Amino acid sequence: MEKNVLSPPALRQFLEEEVRNADYAALLLERAETALMGKDAPGASGNAYYVAFHPGHVVIEHHYAADWPPLRLDLEGFRTALTVWRNRLADRKGQ
Repeated sequence: MEKNVLSPPALRQFLEEEVRNADYAALLLERAETALMGKDAPGASGNAYYVAFHPGHVVIEHHYAADWPPLRLDLEGFRTALTVWRNRLADRKGQ
């Protein structure tokens, strides 16, 4: 199941390259939760990606790669993937 949660490949790439610690995962989760409640959530700009939060979905864009098309995901799927990823990061830190 975890493998499917981290699909499509562009989402997995974003997580591996940008969400490298639990603190950033927590920040993104907090903003996703805010958007899920119908409130305005500020975007998040990292080293190579920008995440825009909209009612019902997020859009992830790469700052530099022109051939990396924007990735649109529903908020629930994004939240689920982030939760799995954050738990994976915590497991790595505990080892």
